[in-house]
Order: sequence, then structure tokens, then C-alpha cells
Amino acid sequence: MKIKIMTFASVKEICGFSEKDIEISNGLCVADVVQDLIRDYKDFNRVKDRLLYAVNDVYCDEERILSDGDSLAVFPPVSGG
Repeated sequence: MKIKIMTFASVKEICGFSEKDIEISNGLCVADVVQDLIRDYKDFNRVKDRLLYAVNDVYCDEERILSDGDSLAVFPPVSGG
């Protein structure tokens, strides 16, 4: 199945892309995709414990199971004023 990964801010800098379509196996969760990102982008491990995730524009935790066509957003916490 295919999902889209979207990265923002420092995560975008580490991965070198803002959007990327990837093929994954059925039944994988966000944590599985995160492990692939750690494997593929060494500096990703440096920020992984502070990241937020959203699937289809809804915040989620790493245990969220992904479905075909999902969009996974990966970004650092943001603050504003």
C-alpha cells in the first residue's frame, strides 16, 4: 500500500524532502515508519523523541495503524504567541 510522508521544519532539513510517497506493508503503524526514517536518515534519531505525528490531519501516537492512501505528517513541537 502507498502512504505520503510530509515533513516540516527541522525534520524536513534532516530528511531532505517535504513530501514523499512510499510503499509500506499492510498493518504497519507510525512507529514502523519512524524506524525506517531512523535507518535512512542518521540525524533523525537525534530528534525522534520530540516529534509529533498526524495521520490525515489528526494528531496521533506512534501506535496508529496506517491505511492505504494515508498522509503521515512528522514535525517538531511548535510554539507560538
